[in-house]
Amino acid sequence: MKSTVEELKQVLRRVMVKVGLRANNLPAGEEKDLLIEHIITNYGNHTPEEVRLAFDMAIAGKLDIEEKNVICYENFSCLYFSNIMNAYRVWAKEQHKQLVKPMIALPEKIDLNNEERLEWINEWKQKADIVIDLIPLIFYDYLTGMNLLNIDSKTKWQYTENATQQVKALLQQDTNTKGVNPTAAYIALGKFNEMEKSGVFEGEFKGKILNRAKRLIVYDYLTGNNG
Repeated sequence: MKSTVEELKQVLRRVMVKVGLRANNLPAGEEKDLLIEHIITNYGNHTPEEVRLAFDMAIAGKLDIEEKNVICYENFSCLYFSNIMNAYRVWAKEQHKQLVKPMIALPEKIDLNNEERLEWINEWKQKADIVIDLIPLIFYDYLTGMNLLNIDSKTKWQYTENATQQVKALLQQDTNTKGVNPTAAYIALGKFNEMEKSGVFEGEFKGKILNRAKRLIVYDYLTGNNG
């Protein structure tokens, strides 16, 4: 868990109060240490904010979990925590599916010779308005393969930084976009912020950033901004 253990403990204290756990039954000593270890080992990819959200939703009856498994019964155990978080994971997975936007189908022109590739690229150069999201990613491979793009490491890093901020801005935009589940959007943004804070992007976000950077490079080539 990339957030600090102290942040996790603070959220757990609030959660324990919300589920009605009395002070004399709060986990302590070895029991508390085992609980924290269990959470970090098995749910370390979730932020403390997601833990709070999971329990809030469980208490409100918004997760697919039986009421008897939501009631704490004065025993905030590893099993109890897992029951709540596993139900949350099922919900979050479905919300993520709704959040992912369908890709616009683009014509496939993969098996082309260099002359045909240049012709296709020049077609794009003639466009009055080029939409970055619609630029075929294969253009990057074409241009680098034909030595038409000469981007040094420093410039690539600058494009990647720019792409990172643009992806973040799009995620922020999703939180206020009609038709997008705001909770799922905030979760996605929270995960992005966690990775940005750690300095390491993984999985889907890493792919989004790298693809955005490639499209930015190609966009500048098509519009004559990078020579």
